[in-house]
Parts: sequence; structure tokens; C-alpha cells
Amino acid sequence: MSRKSSLPQTRYKAGTSVRTKEFRSLIDLGTASVKTLVIEVGPKQMHVWGHGQSPLEGSYAPDGQIVDYEALVTACDAALSAAEEMTRHTFGHKIVPDRSVWSVPAWLCRGRTVVLQHRRPQPQKRISRREWQVLQSRLESAVRHLSGKPVDIVRAARVENHNVTDATGLRGELLALQAFVVSTDANVLTTLQKVAIALELDPPAFVSQARAVAAGSSGDGVILDVGRWGTGVVVARLAQLADMAWVSMGGQSLYRTLANGFGLTPAQLPSFCQAYITGQLPPEAMATANAALVDPVTRWLDLVVEQLATLAAETSLPHHIYLAGGASRLPAMLQEASRYPWMRRLSWQRHPRVCLWQAPTLRGLTDHSRRVWDASDLVRLGLAWLTTSLI
Repeated sequence: MSRKSSLPQTRYKAGTSVRTKEFRSLIDLGTASVKTLVIEVGPKQMHVWGHGQSPLEGSYAPDGQIVDYEALVTACDAALSAAEEMTRHTFGHKIVPDRSVWSVPAWLCRGRTVVLQHRRPQPQKRISRREWQVLQSRLESAVRHLSGKPVDIVRAARVENHNVTDATGLRGELLALQAFVVSTDANVLTTLQKVAIALELDPPAFVSQARAVAAGSSGDGVILDVGRWGTGVVVARLAQLADMAWVSMGGQSLYRTLANGFGLTPAQLPSFCQAYITGQLPPEAMATANAALVDPVTRWLDLVVEQLATLAAETSLPHHIYLAGGASRLPAMLQEASRYPWMRRLSWQRHPRVCLWQAPTLRGLTDHSRRVWDASDLVRLGLAWLTTSLI
């Protein structure tokens, strides 16, 4: 396969400055498919020129590790090619970016929080630049001693419980610095780098799936990203990743329940699910499908709550719950999640509101591909919103 860029870098004027147009391929590695975007990052606006998707079967072992390298390369190539071919029509000729941003699958990552607290003996004295830098260095030292290969580090700081980006010049007694670190095994990144090389891409940038999910939240919330084989549980604060977990149950058990209940073959199941999602089944079949999914969805919710209980051990959770991912669109998911007794076992800021994630107004994005974005697109749109910080 040949993926060499057919588009040389171009330059254009923005006011009085001259900037380079940047094109990127974005690759979202899911449990059942690879999804891609081809985007252009300009000085004020990003443009989506193409999107693609390809099934991903047999690439992962039961524990989630990548075992079929060739299948992964093939699926990524198909998804990238679909997005690139679309640019012939949307852009005027084919765009094949050399640079790429990849999401590292949530089930291959772990998140840990490092907290450094400092009580100042002279709180009335302004915080000096040196004092602030010393505290930052101590935090970075603690992060470096964590095991695993860091993928994302989300930093935060507070002075007397007020969030700040730079404490220099402020007064206060208690300073708290925090880093939420998402890491993975080094061999995971090595494998993905080899896939990028096989696709003739430049060395890629990596973002954890959890951070991409948080970027798409537009604020505070608990986001449940439901894939085929599992669910990413993400706590976002101010659209930044604050905590994460993984639930080893996803949409597959729900699809299997529908297939068994309606006597569907594997070939018939996708069109049936699409009709169920869009409300095109007869009313009696809709009611039957909803009833059949009550038990498996409730089991899934119980598993989610177990993980959220560990994340909420020391703080209350944001009161918005968003369902995302392909399986989240099954009507029974929102129906049962809205009925679930969330307040019994968890600490919330107030009674949670559950809704299906919908793409907000594509802030900073101009979409030329004319896709109708839905809950299955959260990760790749999150990657797009994060890409400007990676350039």
C-alpha cells in the first residue's frame, strides 16, 4: 500500500502573518471498528474534509491486547482510504496526510492521580515564581516515578480551593497541584507505531480515548462510551479528563439478546438494530425489544455503578450523565438509565440527568463531509478538538 501525501504543504496569509496549512488523519481504534477523519487545522478554524470507517474483527485477545497486527493494519488502511477518497469530492482532489493522531484504546490504559499539597508558612506573602516552579518540579518528579508509558497528563492547580493555571503573584496558605496521568504498556505504543509505519505515516501523536471523550463533553459530566465489547467510564470537569475506568460489558450482550429474542441471523441483526434505533419497527416489536433488554441493561448499569463508586470515593460526581458510543443509541439504554436509582449508591452534586450524547454545535469545526454526527462519533470529534493542542 502506498500512502505518500499527494498534497504538498501550502502557505496562506492570515492578516499580517503567514501560517502553514496543517492536515491530519485522526484514527479512533474502537472495539469493533476503526473510525477516521481527515481534517485541516487552520489558524482560527478546523475543517473536516473526509470520514471513514472499517470493521475491526479478531485484532484483540480476550484481555484486550493487540494480537493480529495484520488485521489491524488492514482495517486502519481501509478506514483511512475511505476518508481520503471522500476528499476528492469535498476538497477538489485527494488529501493523504502524512501526520496522524491516534486514540489509544481505553481498555489498554489506566489512570492515576498524583496530588501534591503544600501549606505555606506565610500565606500573606505573594507566591514567587521560584516557589511555584519548585512545586511544579516536585509534581513532575512524582509523575516520572509512575510505572507505564504516559499517554496523557492532565494538570490542575488550586490556591485556597480556587482553580488557577499559574499561582505566581497570588496569596494563600494552601496550594494543591494535581496531575491525572493516563498510561499504557510501552509495547502498546510500539505496536501502534509499527502500524503507522506500515501505513507509511509519519511517527504519530497519541491521545487516550478517555481524554478524547472528555474533550467532547463541553463541560462537567460522566460519559459512558459504550463499545461492542466494553464501556469506557469517564469523569470530565470543564471538558478535561478527571478520572476514568473500564467496564468489561458493552453492546455485544445486548445485540445477542435481540438476536436470540427475534431469531435473527448475524446478517439480519445490523438492519434490525438500525430500525430499532430509528423507531421504524412496528410498535409491538419496539415494545418487545425494550422489554427484552431490561435485564441486560440493568446488569450493565450495575457494573457501571461499581466503577463509579470507586471514582467517587472522595468527591461527588457531576450530575450530567451522557450515553455515547454505538450501542448507546439502542432506545432501551436511555430508557433504563433514566429509571435507574443512581442516588442510592453514589454521591452526586444533585440528582443526575441522563441523556444521549449529541454532537454540540461543532465548535471550531467546519464540516464539509456533510455527515450527520451521532453518539458513535464522540471519540473522533474529541480527537479533532484536541488536535490544535498537539500542533
